[in-house]
Amino acid sequence: MEAVAATGVCRAGGDIMTEIATPSPAPSEAGPLAGKLAESFGQMVQAYETHFSLSREEALQRATEPPFEGGQRALTGPPDQVSFFDLHQIARTDPDRAAARWEEIKRAALDELRTGHRAAAAAETFNDNAWQRARFLALREDLSAEWQPRNGIERQLLDTMAQAQAGYLVWLHRLTAYTSLESCTSDRRIKDEGRWQPPRQSDADTTEQAAAMMDRFNRIFLRTLRALCDMRRHSTPVIVQNGGQMNVAQQQVNLSSVSPPTGL
Repeated sequence: MEAVAATGVCRAGGDIMTEIATPSPAPSEAGPLAGKLAESFGQMVQAYETHFSLSREEALQRATEPPFEGGQRALTGPPDQVSFFDLHQIARTDPDRAAARWEEIKRAALDELRTGHRAAAAAETFNDNAWQRARFLALREDLSAEWQPRNGIERQLLDTMAQAQAGYLVWLHRLTAYTSLESCTSDRRIKDEGRWQPPRQSDADTTEQAAAMMDRFNRIFLRTLRALCDMRRHSTPVIVQNGGQMNVAQQQVNLSSVSPPTGL
């Protein structure tokens, strides 16, 4: 069997099932990246002019000063703290080092995506902490252990499910707190006033909002789960016609003796 990686096409017994597409060369990002570096330099010059009331010549001189502040941080610091202007300043003296640093930043971004930390950061509140991050990653790991994602699309669907479940749990906690508080308030009113008082509209609205948000995140979870199930269900099978013998997992299989599935 001859396999074509670009399209997953199999050749067996001389028959080709689908058209073989010639893979196109990977597009170069040199042009767009150079444009972003130039844009960042222009923005820095404009910032010097606006905020420090410098002339254009003074602003240009300030922006191109050789030992730029934070240079070592840009070279060796955390990738998420490197700006396009930092890369521009590195490229002025060492274009190869700037290109290598850009590749380091992209690899770090890919690691953040594939390990779930980017999805976790998007689902966190402003008072995030290590426990909150660990809770999200636990949800994600539990889903991944069950589904064993096979590619980037499935990983991101599972990220969406983890985000939806995390949101659902947050609003469930709030709903429980609201209803418990309302119960305590109602008991106090009965004790103080000797009669039951209906909840105030603002309290009722707060409780209704929490219930609605729970339902919304639950629907997102179920919709994403349905999309993942559909993707698995409708995966395209490999079909070989007029085949003789082929090696599959180091074993010879006689394709001519395999009966076609019923209903085709």
